[in-house]
Amino acid sequence: MASSSSSPPKPIVLSLTKKPQPIPWTHQETINLITAYQEKWYSLKRGPLRGSQWEEVAVVVAARCGYDYNHPSKSALQCRHKMEKLRQRHRSEKHRLSATSSAASSRSWQYFRLMDDLERGPLPISVRPIPHNHNIEDEELDDDINCDRGKRSFRSRSINNILNQKPEVTTRRERDDDDDERVTAKGLTAELRDFAERIIGLENMKMEMMKETERFRLEMENKRMRLILESQWRIVDSIGRAFRSS
Repeated sequence: MASSSSSPPKPIVLSLTKKPQPIPWTHQETINLITAYQEKWYSLKRGPLRGSQWEEVAVVVAARCGYDYNHPSKSALQCRHKMEKLRQRHRSEKHRLSATSSAASSRSWQYFRLMDDLERGPLPISVRPIPHNHNIEDEELDDDINCDRGKRSFRSRSINNILNQKPEVTTRRERDDDDDERVTAKGLTAELRDFAERIIGLENMKMEMMKETERFRLEMENKRMRLILESQWRIVDSIGRAFRSS
């Protein structure tokens, strides 16, 4: 017992988990992120996106890239931070472009035109075919890889619902929106015309009723006057007969 009590304490070993390496953004993911953010941002009248709306953007990006729930897709937090970096890069490129007065700055960064169209707005840009590029400059690492596991399961379920959806071409969508607006305007005009006709009909009916009421009142007044005159003549006739008989 003495030897067991004098044994040295065991050292405490701290298990340190190695930080996983972040997955870089691909060219296709970046293109789909810009277009998905642009559609959501314009639908909010260029207002700030909330957490659930960033989650929707992440789901759309994964769906348009063709990812399923087994493929590691970008989280809402990563999408938000990536857009912040893209905007910072666009501002710096735009400042350099204005300083050099040359278009070389805009051509040196492959996302300049997309980000410039995004900031200028307000109409969404067309979804362009993605060229096959092996020398991708902007394959930068994202510093924030802290993915919310609860949100990942929600995003996986949402991805399954919209995996078969394809990005709409803006020209087709604008054409459909114009057709819908014309149909809505025609329908509204027809409803206003019908409403005006109903109001006019009600006013005409009201005037006819007033005329009928006035005519009925005059007839009743004439009848009343005839009855009064007849009763007065009867009284006078009775008095005259009484005097004649006496």
